[in-house]
Amino acid sequence: MYGVEECSKCHLVSHERDLREFINYESGSMHSWAAGYGGTLETPKEDVARRVQAIRKLAQDRPIKKILDFGSGNGEMIQALSKFFVVEGLEPESQARNNCIEVGMKVHESTEETSENSNKFDLITLFHVVEHFYSPNIELSRIFDLLEPGGNIIIETPSAGDALLTEYENSAFSNFTYWSHHPMLHSNLSLTNLVFAAGFKDVDVRGVQRYGIANHLYWMTNQKAGGHIYWDDKFSQSTELAYAQDLIDRGKADTLWLQATKPHNLGNNEKSSE
Repeated sequence: MYGVEECSKCHLVSHERDLREFINYESGSMHSWAAGYGGTLETPKEDVARRVQAIRKLAQDRPIKKILDFGSGNGEMIQALSKFFVVEGLEPESQARNNCIEVGMKVHESTEETSENSNKFDLITLFHVVEHFYSPNIELSRIFDLLEPGGNIIIETPSAGDALLTEYENSAFSNFTYWSHHPMLHSNLSLTNLVFAAGFKDVDVRGVQRYGIANHLYWMTNQKAGGHIYWDDKFSQSTELAYAQDLIDRGKADTLWLQATKPHNLGNNEKSSE
């Protein structure tokens, strides 16, 4: 684990030194590193359905026809959302991107290439992406430009307030979380500030608990990931739901979910980065 520091004002947690020398997303360095920490385990099975439901609910209030899934990986979200919307992906890892293209998905390499080859989008989703940005202000500005006026952004990202970090202080989980491919972990405030600075408005952030009590106890007992798989039958659904809700209510959830809107009319001061 590399040393980390926390901003006393916004509670953003970042590395004490720049670790981007270890990063090469195009070659798949993230997955090679993550494999050593159990990062190849399945994510919670509820994730995709939860995200699709939230997007379909958002689409009831505003027109959403075309979506860009930034960091689309193996195309799981593209497939799920394509039942209801026109969906494209953006994936810097060449192997994952090519795998998606081979089965007919439209997946771009970068924001620049996306801008050159697609019209603008009504919604851009970033599921566990912003924590990988070493220059988040630049990346969010590019994403802002890819949206139609009145378009929306959804960000799901690990929370710096995660109970395993802040309440249980689990050292194994800290090593798992604060790695070179996670240059920063956001708090509610730091994520809000980042999105506002990019020019978005109507920013709404809430906590989501992706991993339950079985996962947490597994970390504390075995010092590694996998409790949501190996101990998935140890607790009743009501116990898991009550535990998750308690963490959310106390600001200790493992995940932040943000929705925000690109203004229809950009005034001189709407986008502070310009």
